[in-house]
Amino acid sequence: MSQRIPDWVIFGLYALPIFFFPLSTAGASISLALFIVAYIASGHWRRWKIVWQRPWAIPLALLIAWTLTGLLWTEDLHAGFKYAGAVTYGLLAFAGATLPWRDAWLRLLIRLFLMGLLINAVLAALITWRIMPWHYQAHMPYVGFANHMWWTMALTHALFWLLWDIQRRWNFSVRTNVALGAIFFAELILSPGRSGQLLFVVLLPVAVWLLYRGRWRYWALGIATVSMIALGASPVVQSRARLGISNLRQFAENPASTTTSWGIRLAEMWAGLQMFEEHPLIGVGTGDFRLTMSRLQHEHKVTETPGFPHNDSAANSFITEAAVLGLPGLSLLLWFLVALTRETWRMRFTAQGWFVLGYVLIFWLGGLYNTLTWGFADAISIAIFAGLPLNRSVVGSPEDGQSDGAFP
Repeated sequence: MSQRIPDWVIFGLYALPIFFFPLSTAGASISLALFIVAYIASGHWRRWKIVWQRPWAIPLALLIAWTLTGLLWTEDLHAGFKYAGAVTYGLLAFAGATLPWRDAWLRLLIRLFLMGLLINAVLAALITWRIMPWHYQAHMPYVGFANHMWWTMALTHALFWLLWDIQRRWNFSVRTNVALGAIFFAELILSPGRSGQLLFVVLLPVAVWLLYRGRWRYWALGIATVSMIALGASPVVQSRARLGISNLRQFAENPASTTTSWGIRLAEMWAGLQMFEEHPLIGVGTGDFRLTMSRLQHEHKVTETPGFPHNDSAANSFITEAAVLGLPGLSLLLWFLVALTRETWRMRFTAQGWFVLGYVLIFWLGGLYNTLTWGFADAISIAIFAGLPLNRSVVGSPEDGQSDGAFP
């Protein structure tokens, strides 16, 4: 029996995990549980048939089913259920697709996303400056409560969105957007996360090229160039770049054993490719990456990683999927991402389309050197964003999904 639950409650709970990701994993988990309860009570799930209008629905459903099936040949069921659980967060996309979206609820989601980042940015500064009494690690400045790799990728996503809103003034005024952009960019160049910084360098010119035309495009590209020069001039970025180069040199000189960040990533990728070569049809099982990599290291087939026993993925979304679930798993993941990307691209100049496009590009590119499919925040984020109304304009929105939206 459905209950009359106000829309602001349903949509607020749907967006609340996005707000909590930089602040509290527990807060995100609790808000997610509350959404599930409210969603079931609301009766919106009765509109389940409209889900199949979305092009990503079938591959996502099959990917979830195949991941759960992979538990049948998994030896480490503890790890298997952990990673299968991450994939089942995809059910949030189905829930979102059944909700009655309006312009106001899109604004609520995006504002909660930005508000969570802003609060953590302020707390990160206070912790780094030793004003706020909290555990501080000198090699992790301006990170706050967030994971440093996720933090810089989220900042890049926010900056990608702000470029659109500065042009459209759909969510905030130009002054507010510029202020937020300045704060997030400062955090980006001061934080130690190379993942998001690299994505910023790649995606900023793409965003400018898509949004602006004529003389505006060249002005914007000039500003983008200055921003990338400022990023490269950051002592934190320079030190992390030197460390990365040192990691790669160490691995090249001694590929038999590594203890460095990038060396371990390369070792995990190597192991994942070896697993796919040995088990191309069904993979090693949903939770058996760590066990299989340990076996390969014992047989001296892949690089040793002494002192780092937690090799639980290939540090690459696509190699990981191929390793644990074989060619069917990799094919389903690619099918889902391609379908979502195409749907998002068609709506790229609407608010929801541009916002999700930024994250989808990050998921594609960031997944080349991180296993985003199994990350708590990443798996939930892509599911929530896929559930946004990417196949239509929303009630109350000025966008019709047809205009290219670029400056003349």
